[in-house]
Amino acid sequence: MIPTTRALLDDAGREYEVDAALVRGIDYYTRTVFEFTSDALGAQSGVGGGGRYDGLIEMLGGPQTPGVGFAAGIERILLVSELEAGEPAPDVYVVRDGAGTASAFKVLTGLREAGFSAQMEQAGRSVKGQFKQADRLGVRAVLGVGAQALFVRDMESGEQREVSDLAEALEALRGLTA
Repeated sequence: MIPTTRALLDDAGREYEVDAALVRGIDYYTRTVFEFTSDALGAQSGVGGGGRYDGLIEMLGGPQTPGVGFAAGIERILLVSELEAGEPAPDVYVVRDGAGTASAFKVLTGLREAGFSAQMEQAGRSVKGQFKQADRLGVRAVLGVGAQALFVRDMESGEQREVSDLAEALEALRGLTA
């Protein structure tokens, strides 16, 4: 008898969680499906996943062939490795609040040139989601880039104030991150 995936994992002493509701979203999967997650990523915790698809080749006109496959998000793997490796939190997280990517990237570059470690939104989250991500990362301050204005938020107190330009933002951020 061929041992089940769970039996092999048990024998290897590997932890896993059985989730009867896990769906990979593609109908050709059969039997075992799996997903790797990380709590460090918050609500969208998926890092990669896959499963068995024994009938796929046959569905495409080929012979009956067992199969297994997976996919992983390289960006998510890198992010998790940074977060779980104990990397210090960035000083500042740039939140895009109505501004385009180019404007936010220009602000991010200015922060880094001024000596701050900084990250900016890359996942297309809502403004609320971006603040949650900044909180998960443990940043001390957020620099918000709006369509018409900049603002600095102290993540500990929640205090937020509008600033006129990047120079004023840098001054405010130096006070928060010192």
